[in-house]
Amino acid sequence: MRIELKRIFSTQLNTSEIPEDPTCCSVLIYADIGEVGKESGDQFHFLIITPQFLLTHPEVRWGKGYLLMPEFSWIDIENRVRQLVSSISVDTWDDAANKLSKYLEWEFEEYQHA
Repeated sequence: MRIELKRIFSTQLNTSEIPEDPTCCSVLIYADIGEVGKESGDQFHFLIITPQFLLTHPEVRWGKGYLLMPEFSWIDIENRVRQLVSSISVDTWDDAANKLSKYLEWEFEEYQHA
């Protein structure tokens, strides 16, 4: 099964905008990812965070759901997500989503089938 990035966006910025200081920021990003040939996908999210932001906001935090970048760039973000997605080779969507959820937060991660 092949999967693809359907859409990438943020509720904090339009895709034509960048943060005021792209070298010192933290931005929540959403990625719709699904099977090739299907219109819809599941939603994943992660936080773009820069080293300078970490230096100026020194709190303890876990690493899952973070993408550390030297500078905010929509092109680089999309390329990284596409690289992650293209590296996944599995037989089912559940397997793909579980692999993605090792890096990204998945909307159905804690969902229990009834």
